[in-house]
Amino acid sequence: MEFTNDFEKNLQMFRRAFDKDDTFKVKMIRNPNHPDLKMAALLSGAMVSSDVTDRDVLLSLASHEFEPTPEGAMAGGIGNHSVEISYDIQKAMIQIGAGDCVILVGDTACCIIVDAKGMPKRGNDVPETEISLLGPQDGFNENIMGNLGLLKKRIATPDLKCEFVTAGKRCNNKLAICYLEGIARSELVDELKKRIDKINIDFVPDGNILAELVRDCPYSIFKTVGKTSRPDVLASKILEGRIGVILDGSPVAITLPYIFAEAFQSPDDYYQSYLYANIGRVLRFAGFLIAVFLPGFYLAVVNFNPGVLPAHWLYTVLASSEGVPIQTVTEMLFLFFAFEILRETGSRMPAGLGLALNIVGAVILGDAAVTSNIVSTPMVIIVAFSGVTGLMVKDIKGAVFYLRLGSILAGAIFGLPGVALIGVGALMHLASLHSMEIPFLYTLGKKSGSQDTFFRTPYWRMLYRQNRFTSNIRRQK
Repeated sequence: MEFTNDFEKNLQMFRRAFDKDDTFKVKMIRNPNHPDLKMAALLSGAMVSSDVTDRDVLLSLASHEFEPTPEGAMAGGIGNHSVEISYDIQKAMIQIGAGDCVILVGDTACCIIVDAKGMPKRGNDVPETEISLLGPQDGFNENIMGNLGLLKKRIATPDLKCEFVTAGKRCNNKLAICYLEGIARSELVDELKKRIDKINIDFVPDGNILAELVRDCPYSIFKTVGKTSRPDVLASKILEGRIGVILDGSPVAITLPYIFAEAFQSPDDYYQSYLYANIGRVLRFAGFLIAVFLPGFYLAVVNFNPGVLPAHWLYTVLASSEGVPIQTVTEMLFLFFAFEILRETGSRMPAGLGLALNIVGAVILGDAAVTSNIVSTPMVIIVAFSGVTGLMVKDIKGAVFYLRLGSILAGAIFGLPGVALIGVGALMHLASLHSMEIPFLYTLGKKSGSQDTFFRTPYWRMLYRQNRFTSNIRRQK
């Protein structure tokens, strides 16, 4: 379909396109200064602001003096700061669905698009999944322009570029690709645009789905795309040379490239002394290793190499396991299965009920299982410790689950060599991954930005950005 030089035909094309959509409204406009000029406002009643359309569009066009052309109406008859002329009827129909108001003026092959959005939106509350005790207490919501405003508030420079593109073959979801000109590598920006352009699904409803569609190594258990709902985190990553993507309708922004060390970083690391921040990072990395390898190591030692334990430890383990009717590997898998059920149920319940459920599951049921000799006390301690430490690194909790399962099976079947093999295999897999063609384990090198990877140095020593993210590697003069 294309615009014609006939007002009635243009109007009829819009009516046919929005047939059976009762939210679609057509409001005819008459201006006494131009009694022969036909004008119509086309809009979706569920998407626009009534105040904006009545004040800035309908009343203005009906009362102001202007030249009887689309250009004249745009310049002198519409009291809105965001107005454009479009010659693409498909774009005009999409913008109606997005909450804009389309104005047809006379027998012209074009239309005027007025920003009149008025959808309800929630506040910029701090995201519950990325709570910071010391940092800013705001977060993204589902409004793309509001999210961009939060970002621009923190990066107040014309070098911050926000390019709008669309994804989704039927819904045409609006995306904003955000980067710093002169900092981010242009080839990385172009590569991301190509990946977004190749998306071939009807609808991209959320940033998490967008991350899955543009990621490298889609079959890996490790994610290769960063995600955040915090504007301060997104701003920091863009300043390092990364690229951010904000999706209209989603509170989750994605960042690329993404490296393994980011999984162990927290927003609070940057709002307190580096001495305390590094303690947290060490604990997170240690928690990752414990969560993955402790269960398999325990099974390997108990089943194959009990002699490595001190005598009194070995006696305690054997005494507590006496009378347990199932094998150690079955016992451990059963406990982890119960732990995952409790964790998943607790995450789906309201906060108060979730806490009560965790108390019942961890204390009452756990104590009853040990007392009745269904499971042994050391096994409960190992599973609980491994499960809790696995929650310290929530960004890779899926990878922790699969690696832990592999470690348990390898330790039960092959002993300590099997656990070591899982570790070597995991390291080789990490070394093979990449994000936007940048190695996933890229953290080393004098000028590679290694001052802020697994450890954070003082701010006055953070002199360089990651040199694979940007050619402007000098952060401070």
